[in-house]
Parts: sequence; structure tokens; C-alpha cells
Amino acid sequence: MSVTFQIESIPTGAFTAHCYEGDTTLGPVEGYEAIVPVLEAHKAECTECAAYGIYSQAVCDVDDALDVNVANTNARTLLVALGLDDGGDLSGGVSGEDFLGRVLLALAADRDDSGVRSAVIGGRDLGQSGATMIDCGLPAGYFAERFGALHALGLEAVRLGRDVHWS
Repeated sequence: MSVTFQIESIPTGAFTAHCYEGDTTLGPVEGYEAIVPVLEAHKAECTECAAYGIYSQAVCDVDDALDVNVANTNARTLLVALGLDDGGDLSGGVSGEDFLGRVLLALAADRDDSGVRSAVIGGRDLGQSGATMIDCGLPAGYFAERFGALHALGLEAVRLGRDVHWS
């Protein structure tokens, strides 16, 4: 499971689809009604898409290139550092300005970023029955890297006048 931090985006009304077999993007075309015949025509020519399907996607006005995706445990740690952890379900949102300010404070904080070693935290190696559980740890510099990416996300959200959401 993971959590993605992203800028609020608005659908433009256009749709695309992507064929992974031929690494081809279909569209964009204006409106869902316009993408349906494009998908049908493509499935008539592509056996992979005919067998497994091809799905349309709404085109949004904000590119997802700045999205930051992290594991749930790491998301909780980042949200705590940002003062945004409510102990809930790892979803929420704030204004771009609020988010950027919190990221800047987190970047300025004196935080141990030397990393955390991976460890076996359950299973036969510890004399327990059941599955072996492994905490993969964090590499040195993890917080600097993630807060740097969240900083870029926050800057763009402020520039666009949009909120930042995570889920």
C-alpha cells in the first residue's frame, strides 16, 4: 500500500488511452463519447487489448510528474513531520501555501537523516510461528530527498493556486 501526494487537478474534458503492448497513446480526444470508438477500433487491431481490455483516462490540467508516492509507514512519518498526521486513514489536503510552509519548516528542522537499517521484526528467525516480517528501513538522506520532492510539489501548487492532497 502507498500514499501519493499530488496537486489538485481538474479534468479538461479530453480523454486518452494507452496500449502497453504497442506503447501507444490514443488521443487525446474531446469527451468520453469520442474515445469509445477509438478504443473499439484499436481493440480490432490489437490482440492484447482485445483480450485484456484498454481503458480510457480523463486528461487533467495538472501533470502528475511532481506526484510523490511513498509507502504507508513512510507517509505517516512524513505527515507527522509536517504536522498533518491526524491518526486517521492517511488521506487529506491543505492549501498549497499551507503545505509549502510546512515543508519549509520540515526542511529547516534538525532531523537525524542517517537512515534506518532493515530488520526482521517477526517470524521464525525470532522464534515465532507465521510469516517472516521485515522492516525495510530507510536509506540515509531519505527525508532530505522526500522533503525536496514535496517542496517542488508545494511550489507548483502555490504557483497554480491549488491545494495539495494525499491518499
